[in-house]
Amino acid sequence: SHFAYRIRDQMKGFQTISFIFLCLQAQAFPILSKQQSKQQKTMCFSSKDSEEKDFEVQTWNPLRLAVLKLGMTEPAWTSSFNYQKKKGVFTCAYCDNELFDSESKYDSGSGWPSFWRSKKEGSMSYKMEFDGRLECRCNKCGGHLGHVFLDGPKENDVPSSLLETSPASDPRSQRDNGRLPRFCVNGASLRLREEE
Repeated sequence: SHFAYRIRDQMKGFQTISFIFLCLQAQAFPILSKQQSKQQKTMCFSSKDSEEKDFEVQTWNPLRLAVLKLGMTEPAWTSSFNYQKKKGVFTCAYCDNELFDSESKYDSGSGWPSFWRSKKEGSMSYKMEFDGRLECRCNKCGGHLGHVFLDGPKENDVPSSLLETSPASDPRSQRDNGRLPRFCVNGASLRLREEE
């Protein structure tokens, strides 16, 4: 067990170094994504359960790809979505799938953008990780978004009209007075489609 913790800590260090390297690449080559050909833009990374995809890839940013396709985690408090109050729909940065709306966003104090419900039924898939955390992924492209915890707001703290329409597939506490889910999401995996 001690050995497993040492390996986990070493992997976190490797992920941090890789993350910094990718951020530096993104800063050094900001026009790389604009130079991709139309043919390359429609290519997509394959996942185990995917066949032909019917979407156009929306990003070639190395930071976004590290989070979405390699499952890395951005450092806490680095996403601009932590501080924004803009209205709109949060979509997957890779395939443009609608994931959350701004009405379900709240400040959890965790350092990552947090939401208490998903946008619609079937927009996400879930996978239990070896350490007991529940990973949430975009159901359209399989991109890693973050994790879901059952320590979100209480039902009395959110608008009842939104609570009544929250998707049944969202994870829930088994307790009667339990808390709603907290989708703790990497800001790099999201884009905001603002309301006009």
